[in-house]
Amino acid sequence: MPKFLNPNVLMAQAGILPGETVADLGCGSGFYVLPAAQLVGPSGSVYAVDVMEDKLAATVSIANQFGQKNVRVVQADLNKPLMEIPEHSCDVVVAGNIFHEITKPDALIKNIYRLLKVPGKLLVVEWKTAPMPFGPPMEKRVAQQKAEVSLMNVGFRKVKELDADSYHYAVLFEK
Repeated sequence: MPKFLNPNVLMAQAGILPGETVADLGCGSGFYVLPAAQLVGPSGSVYAVDVMEDKLAATVSIANQFGQKNVRVVQADLNKPLMEIPEHSCDVVVAGNIFHEITKPDALIKNIYRLLKVPGKLLVVEWKTAPMPFGPPMEKRVAQQKAEVSLMNVGFRKVKELDADSYHYAVLFEK
């Protein structure tokens, strides 16, 4: 039986620590936000960034449901410069299943680079390019090698591949 992504395991593998600042770009309904908020604790903070207001509302709802007061939502189009979060303010950026959604990947990478401290970590989770019964259309998927080359070309260093699931790859980078 194939396993599916466990956001708690991925956030733990990324090495998120108490007191850190995390930005989840393209957070959707908060799949990674809650585990990140729990790991950084009350002394840390998590920026939940998405273009869709209803997704951000769902993220706020789940954060409130679990008593997480350290989540800040930011409505933003990641195809454009993200100026609502201070430069070099994040210890970790999560880009979970966003590369295949974005129309301007270079703009997304610039936003990630701008947000991260030095050293800072980037967790990329994306759909594998193997055929499967669900997920985005094959032509929209971003191959792991292509994502890695794009990020390393702007100065990111690949740290390690993480244990994701049968449908996704997960790679940790450092700035």
